Amino acid sequence: MKSYLLILISLIFLIPFSGCKKKSFDPSGKSREDFIGNWKGSISTFKNNQLLKESGTVSIYADATTKALSGILFMKATNVFHEFQFVNGTLYFKVINNDPGNPICQNWSLEGYAVFSSETTLDIRITGNECGQLGSEYVNWAGILVQDQVSPDSVKYNHFAKTGNSWTYKVTLKSGDSCQVVKQISQETVTYLFSGSAAQTCGWTGQNNTFKWNVSPTGFSIVNDSTLSIKPFLFPINAKQGVVYRNYINNDTTTVTLLDTNVLVTTLAGNFTCVRFRYTEPVYADTSKTTKISRTAYLWINNRYGVIKHEVVNPVDSTDVQLQILTTKSF
Repeated sequence: MKSYLLILISLIFLIPFSGCKKKSFDPSGKSREDFIGNWKGSISTFKNNQLLKESGTVSIYADATTKALSGILFMKATNVFHEFQFVNGTLYFKVINNDPGNPICQNWSLEGYAVFSSETTLDIRITGNECGQLGSEYVNWAGILVQDQVSPDSVKYNHFAKTGNSWTYKVTLKSGDSCQVVKQISQETVTYLFSGSAAQTCGWTGQNNTFKWNVSPTGFSIVNDSTLSIKPFLFPINAKQGVVYRNYINNDTTTVTLLDTNVLVTTLAGNFTCVRFRYTEPVYADTSKTTKISRTAYLWINNRYGVIKHEVVNPVDSTDVQLQILTTKSF
């Protein structure tokens, strides 16, 4: 009788604990939207018999035309990655080679994955060949990231375009005359593609020149903007300093080179920390449009506030822009 009583008492004590078994975390239920945001942490790898460790942030966002994810690794270097597969809560991606012409980067093959290791942490792995002497390129980066609160005024990535934003520039022409250009974004036709008008007092044909910009976290593209360039241009967030990026458009070649980072530019609109690009494009040097020259220009960009300064080294004619500089902004 006593043994039955002891068993009964034991069962009574076990009842409160029967429903308290902790469930194991299952990352397969995570969606693409769960990855979007800013993350911080560190990653490490062994390379050349050394333990390398880098700390920084990772920004993940959805691409414009698809639900696919892209991201920016702000570590020792800035690298961009794009999703190539999303399966069972795991993001698989390829890291873009931002120095493809460099002989030591010819074996580049970096790819990786990110998966939630808990409700609030990401496990990230990146493997393959990066830039390095033959035989010493292979890495296997691994780390844990936690969500990061980024200031809305962050200048890490591009986010200066929004419907209603406007910029006013003082323009100096090759002739020495001064005029004014006011650019205002009127709409976002699709995600990251913005259009607006550029009202000006410079005497150019058409008083309201349409401009189109593509402003995504990973880059600023001039799709159409005659006050900055004739040809389309892309200024990538992951540009490597000193590397010349060439683009071939029909029979023309344009170039973009990142020259400086953290350049302080003082204007009537305030002080701005900018990156400085040099870019070249072929333009006609005469009204008969028979002779082309390579026009060289410089662009100072603040990732939060946009184009701050623009300078053309060799303007083509008297009405061509020699200098544009920001005087006011509306945001």
